[in-house]
This record gives sequence, structure tokens and C-alpha cells, in this order.
Amino acid sequence: MATRTMHTTVPAKEAKNRFGELLDRAQRAPITIEKRGRPVAVVLAGVDFEDFKRFQEMEDQIWGERALKAEREGKWLGTKASAAFLKEMLNAKARR
Repeated sequence: MATRTMHTTVPAKEAKNRFGELLDRAQRAPITIEKRGRPVAVVLAGVDFEDFKRFQEMEDQIWGERALKAEREGKWLGTKASAAFLKEMLNAKARR
């Protein structure tokens, strides 16, 4: 990935009014667009997005390989046990 400068945040209205400039700036660093103070979008250079997609694909492959290994070794929960575990985790989080 190319070296980038500091990440920038801009209000949605400014992004709309200066979209061409925003696209140029996104080639140097990601731009977060905020609406009412909350982040709603990020504009990335095309090369950064391609890197991001490749990273996601590699991560998916790694997790897939780990799941297959766990299944082969009998170290997996199965559908019912997974659902029960997730329900328990969600209930514990809701009680906090």
C-alpha cells in the first residue's frame, strides 16, 4: 500500500459542495464524511480499496482454513451448540 498522509474528516455538506476536491484528496489519504457529527462514509483511493478487498479475501481464506481444521479435529461446536453459545453471549451482554 502506498504511503499516505493523515486521515481527514469533513462534513457531508462540504463533501457535496467540493466533491471533486474530495476525490483528489482521497488519493493521498482516506476521507471520512460526517453527518451531524457521526461518520457515515469513507472515501478511499481506488488502489486502497483494492488492497482492502484483497486483505478481506485473505482473511476469509484463513478463517475458512481454520474452520475446516477444527472440523477435521472434532474441535467445533456444530449448529445447535453454536446457536446456544451465541444466545448465551447475547444475553450476558444484554444484562450488563
